[in-house]
Amino acid sequence: MAVFTLAIGLTIVFWESLWTGGGLIGGDTYTYFFPQKQFFAERLADGEFPLWNNRSGFGYPLVAESQTGAFYPPHLLIYPLLDVNEGYNAVQILHYVLAFMFTWLLARELGLKQFGAILAALIYVYGWFPPRMCLEWAIIGGTWLPLTLWWLERFLKTSHWRYLSGLSITIGLQLLAGHFNLAFISLVLLVLFLGLRLFFNRDSLSETIARHRLKSAGLVLGFVAIGFGIAAAQLSPTWELKQLSQRQNVSEGPNFDPAYGHIPPLYLSQIVASWWFWYSPDINLNQALSQLTFLSSPAATNHTEAHLYFGLVPLLVLAVTLSSARHRGSILNRFTATWLVLSIAGIIYATGLLVPMAQHMPGFGFFRGPGRWGILAALGVGLIVGKAAGAVLQSRSRSKQFILCGAIFVLTVADLWYVSRVVSVVALLEKSPLPNVEQSPVRKILDDYPGTPRVYGPGPNLLNLLGHASVPEYLGIGPAEYYDEELKAPPFDGLTPSFIKWCRDAGITHVVSFENPHVADGFSRGDVPGTRLVWQQPDPFLNPSWARKFNEPIYLTEILNSRGRVAFAEPTTNQKIELTSQKANTATIVAESLDPATVVMTDLYFPGWTVTVDGEPAEGYRFEGMFRAVDIPAGQHTIEWAYRPASVRHGLWISGLSIFALLAIGHVRFWHFNPKRESAKAVE
Repeated sequence: MAVFTLAIGLTIVFWESLWTGGGLIGGDTYTYFFPQKQFFAERLADGEFPLWNNRSGFGYPLVAESQTGAFYPPHLLIYPLLDVNEGYNAVQILHYVLAFMFTWLLARELGLKQFGAILAALIYVYGWFPPRMCLEWAIIGGTWLPLTLWWLERFLKTSHWRYLSGLSITIGLQLLAGHFNLAFISLVLLVLFLGLRLFFNRDSLSETIARHRLKSAGLVLGFVAIGFGIAAAQLSPTWELKQLSQRQNVSEGPNFDPAYGHIPPLYLSQIVASWWFWYSPDINLNQALSQLTFLSSPAATNHTEAHLYFGLVPLLVLAVTLSSARHRGSILNRFTATWLVLSIAGIIYATGLLVPMAQHMPGFGFFRGPGRWGILAALGVGLIVGKAAGAVLQSRSRSKQFILCGAIFVLTVADLWYVSRVVSVVALLEKSPLPNVEQSPVRKILDDYPGTPRVYGPGPNLLNLLGHASVPEYLGIGPAEYYDEELKAPPFDGLTPSFIKWCRDAGITHVVSFENPHVADGFSRGDVPGTRLVWQQPDPFLNPSWARKFNEPIYLTEILNSRGRVAFAEPTTNQKIELTSQKANTATIVAESLDPATVVMTDLYFPGWTVTVDGEPAEGYRFEGMFRAVDIPAGQHTIEWAYRPASVRHGLWISGLSIFALLAIGHVRFWHFNPKRESAKAVE
């Protein structure tokens, strides 16, 4: 309870505004994570589990673009109960608390003293994650890494299968969280740690494990596979989307470079030359990083991905321990060697130097950001320093221990707090702009539009927060159509005739811009033909969300005669069409025509969408390379589109069977438990 209280206290120190109704802005917060979470929360509140997101671009499979974390239990529990900003803050705080607790548990299991375990948790959690606060996946994915190792260590010491069951569930949770890069790193670390524990650092292994090391390794990998099975509901649709995305060939795609986001070797000096050099306000970090090409991959990087810092005081503690003959022997052992090897391996890969070779290995070529492998060093160095702290404090009196522990802890917190502020690209706001959506004039105009609007504007996805669809979209893995040069949204260079035609064909009803598109050479020319300027004032939500001054206007232009969300392919005067209902997974259209006609819905045609006409199955097809279409006979008809992807259905079956398998194993091992048999044949 004391450590739990400390974990909560640290979140208040680092993220006070998240506790008091404030929020984050910057990075991917408003252009990627908030739009996903808002739509997800709204549909859950309306009683629908969303499989499809119809707001970003022309739609995409929500469950497949995994960072929504649609099946992730904390999301399912928190977002239906709180508004989006409060829910997002609660998820962040929850995972910082859990990450601290899990790292402390692992450190204690590995033999660290109480303060050493706390120091290790502080270095891992608050040295690595706060500068990546713009990336929600960092803390959510990294929370589960130390817990996987804790389950493994417990199994290796006891040979009890219940710890492997916990390992399976933890791996499943980490995969359901939706960012597979840290899950992959965790899996690699798990395998490396398993090998080192079985064949190098065999201290405290149970007799059964020591006698059957290869069988034990196989058993661990078997339970890892069950963990993947538990997460199949997420993995199956993501795999389907990957096959139909801009990265259908895994490591190929527009602008994809697996070495992007590495740590230039010279920039590793940040570990000791931190706030007094690299993190100085006088240094433009990204500009400096672009010049660090010595012994480095030519790929680009940024200071968020390239961050690696443990705190100066912990390094001083380690240096004192190593310089003292009295204490040196307490950390010059196989424990330190194990974590030193893992830390160095993570740092070497983080530099990107091995990417040209490793990218041809399964898994390594799929993800960008090799700098993320520095998380191994954050954990490893934290554990080594924690071990050293225990050695230094052991011979001190209780009063001196208390003073030293307090000084080390407070100075480290202050150091990490400062670095988190100067390195992170997000800003902490006392008041989040998200509640201002309700007062947005642009939103009110769109709400009152007689059809179903779709907006073109700057800042991909951000306009989704107005409750309406927008282009262009921003997706980690997106449908390939969005990256096709002939189909993707064109750049905005003014209301040219070609741009207006594209908007009409794509169902774009409005265009948002920062400059008045109806002004040329400083003079107003009136509304551009085929368009109408409907708003030119600041917006209390959009201005702060885009970091624009409060007196800078936002311009909203209506595109006249657009197809909108639904239309006839060849409209005539004797036709009527209306989108009467649209939810995440369904859409209902009522269409009337005197002649047979083609009804177009300007949403993405994607596997899993089926259509009926008057309740009878019909054949939907792709229209103009992008949209959904169906042919109807003359007369009035009700058309219903429904998204029922086989990938989700198959994934749910596999997840269910995996959970059943885990329960069956538990039934055999625990309900019919034989102590003598367990003692003799725990692994077999």
